[in-house]
Amino acid sequence: MTHSIRIGVHVHNISVFTLRKKPELLEDLLQPTGVSAQWLSETGGNQTVKLLKAGEIDIGATGTTPPILAQAQGVPVVYLATSQPRPVHGAIVVLENSPIQSLSDLKDKTISLSEGSYQQHLLAIALDKVGLTYQNVKTIPHTADSLQAFLKGEIDAWITSDLNLAQVQKSHQVRVLLYSSQLFSNRSIYFTHRAFAEQHPDALSAFIRALERVERWIATHFTEAAELLAKEINNGIDAQGWEQSLRKGQKVNADSQPESTK
Repeated sequence: MTHSIRIGVHVHNISVFTLRKKPELLEDLLQPTGVSAQWLSETGGNQTVKLLKAGEIDIGATGTTPPILAQAQGVPVVYLATSQPRPVHGAIVVLENSPIQSLSDLKDKTISLSEGSYQQHLLAIALDKVGLTYQNVKTIPHTADSLQAFLKGEIDAWITSDLNLAQVQKSHQVRVLLYSSQLFSNRSIYFTHRAFAEQHPDALSAFIRALERVERWIATHFTEAAELLAKEINNGIDAQGWEQSLRKGQKVNADSQPESTK
């Protein structure tokens, strides 16, 4: 009987996103296991826990925050692999003319962020550093309209990646309160449900080997990888922007191969 390994894919994990576009890096490794790959699109890593808990995906690929949330919800998570620590290039941003001058000024303010991601982790740490708690601010999940609401002053602060920030800075006056790299680094975490881990260890080993392959490919083909990402990810970032990001190690570092956690 042929089974499928259902892999959650989103644009915030470049390794798995690229692997989906270059499936040949995985297919020959899976062939002896009798398992085929099935790719399921996600809006982001903050959706991964819900899909894993509902049994809709078998493998999640996120930063460090979602699997911790999964465990807190009682999901029997098995960690498969982790990258080396990677700098998180995000920021807490306000408008240039905002009266908010420091992190302490965020008290009772509205902040747009991607909940369940490193951005939630970043905000919690930043607030704690100045004696505030998560309950001292009003968080608003990112939507398609969040950026415009922020630029109109309807949202007090915005947490975003430096790729998005660079695009906004081309035409708007904004000010960075804090870069995430000032507080912590992040890892890519790959995890599965315990039941799947017990049933398909060989397929999971093949997936980990494919991750090593795709990261080596990206790290040695920056221009080609950047062109692929610019074509496939509709976020306004061109190939040059992606290549700069890849080369400085925002998403991929040549030395950051996945490590098995077994």
